[in-house]
Amino acid sequence: LYSIGFYYARKAVLKERQLRIAEEEKYHLQEEKLRLEKVNLQGEYAFLRSQINPHFLQNTLNFFYSKSMNVSRQLSDGILLLAEIMRYALATDETGDGKVLLSKEIEHLKNIIKINQLRFSGSLYINFSIEGKMDGIKIIPFVLISLAENTFKHGELMDEESPVTIELKIDNARECLVFYTCNKKTTGPKELSSGIGLVNIRKRLEWMYGNNFTFSTTEEQDIYKTRLELKY
Repeated sequence: LYSIGFYYARKAVLKERQLRIAEEEKYHLQEEKLRLEKVNLQGEYAFLRSQINPHFLQNTLNFFYSKSMNVSRQLSDGILLLAEIMRYALATDETGDGKVLLSKEIEHLKNIIKINQLRFSGSLYINFSIEGKMDGIKIIPFVLISLAENTFKHGELMDEESPVTIELKIDNARECLVFYTCNKKTTGPKELSSGIGLVNIRKRLEWMYGNNFTFSTTEEQDIYKTRLELKY
């Protein structure tokens, strides 16, 4: 009886050890997969940025701006806005942690709204509001901007009764922010969407923040909403 008991006890211990080793191997494989995906995404991003010489583009836009000042104020303002947008998109002065100041991200978002308004002669209905202080807060770039641009791409922008809503609320006490968008779906021809943008956003958030964020989308008959809550 003692031998039988010892045999089964030893067998149970060995089985538990094997399960633990298998779980550890599975965890390491998942970590390695995420690391490789991150490296691949960073490589794609670096490749895209390398296709454009930022100095050449900046100098060209500055040239167009100076030449257009005496022709059309609206045109020169549009070129200046585009120059600012491209400067931010191609900037290489990010800190080692891959984040930028929230204030810069919001400034870029405002420029995108302005240039879209210029394109449509100020006829777009967009309500953009900010609550809380942004001083010193840093986040990964282009997440908030991508969510806002999604409303421009798929939303009805010229309905005065259903304006696009973009809200940023910062809770400094809890060290978190909430970014919310809501738009009426466009009734005209729709751009094809693969959904890659939202998948990319979620992956970047997972890599940088782990479980310190929630991201959700809500789709109703004619309304689309996104909500991101992030512990910065």
